[in-house]
Amino acid sequence: MNPAAALSNKLLTSAFQAHASDIHFYPFANKTDVYFRIQGTRILHQTIPTTQYELLLTYYKFSSGMDIGEIRKPQNGTITHHTDTGQYALRLSTLPVNHVESLAIRILPQEENLSLDQLFLFPNQLTKMKNWMTNRAGIILFTGPTGNGV
Repeated sequence: MNPAAALSNKLLTSAFQAHASDIHFYPFANKTDVYFRIQGTRILHQTIPTTQYELLLTYYKFSSGMDIGEIRKPQNGTITHHTDTGQYALRLSTLPVNHVESLAIRILPQEENLSLDQLFLFPNQLTKMKNWMTNRAGIILFTGPTGNGV
């Protein structure tokens, strides 16, 4: 396994174990800070050399179908990651900042299928939802901030 793939697996495993929703990379001249977003809070996980981050960035861009030569425009890509404990969809996005690119990875577990009963805080909410679903016409719209589970 190449060094970038090994570092990627190590970071992803740590993020999965911490139940992180995102991994954020903030590159500086000679170091890159790696943050996990856990329950809406950004927490510094580790700092790596920027040279190591550049290899990791190239690995992620290539693996997700992004153009590895494009550094002046924002890009998006996806990767499916399999582990012994489950499958994860990773949404990657890069953003140019000061002649380098920052990287954010959204982690979306694919194995967590909750029943309708598990989605509601109060029983009366579930009852109301079931009543709405018996209507032959209409729309039920849920909204909320990104990452809040709605």
